[in-house]
Amino acid sequence: YYGGPAADRIERSLYADPVVHASQSSYQRIVMTARNGDLRLFLDGELQFSSQDEYRYHEALVQPALALAQDRLTEPDASLQVLVIGGGDGLGVRELLGNTAVGRVALVDLDPAIVGLARQHAALRALNRDALSDPRVEIVHADGFKHVRHSTTRHHLIVLDLPDPRSENLARLYSREFYGLLRQRLLPGGVLVTQASSPLYVREAYWTVVATLEA
Repeated sequence: YYGGPAADRIERSLYADPVVHASQSSYQRIVMTARNGDLRLFLDGELQFSSQDEYRYHEALVQPALALAQDRLTEPDASLQVLVIGGGDGLGVRELLGNTAVGRVALVDLDPAIVGLARQHAALRALNRDALSDPRVEIVHADGFKHVRHSTTRHHLIVLDLPDPRSENLARLYSREFYGLLRQRLLPGGVLVTQASSPLYVREAYWTVVATLEA
């Protein structure tokens, strides 16, 4: 009888800002906090983004690769076909949809609860500009590794908007095998971009990702 409220109070005490959403999906604990216009998303206690500066990450991840993929189109008027793995918050997709050359975005995210939150929570919808309700976006709930292994669709741009590889399941998405599968899913001249953490704070992890891509 007292366990639920007590656990709720304990969880809320772990975060510096007021908790505006907390839920447990089949895969992870999802918590959002908000204070003075700063919306933050935590998965299993790990910060995923702060609305005050998330644009720095998402612009850097998406925009250079998007511009390069567009520049490499063999038919200038063709529409870009994009695959996003991860990024169920819709913030990376928001960056893609700002470019009118993008014709279709396939978003593959394992957790339906994250995508549902991004499509329904008013503050998160405002932040991602309702990107996941855009008719150009197709949402697939699947393991990214398995999806790429079994898919035959090819893309002009593949964006890996993933958490850091802090578990075995996530580490598979930074492996030489996975990058090899993704290469087969690129159209001629296609571009792949991945989140790779920070060369300043976790140099070994960053340069390991670089070495794996080079291999």
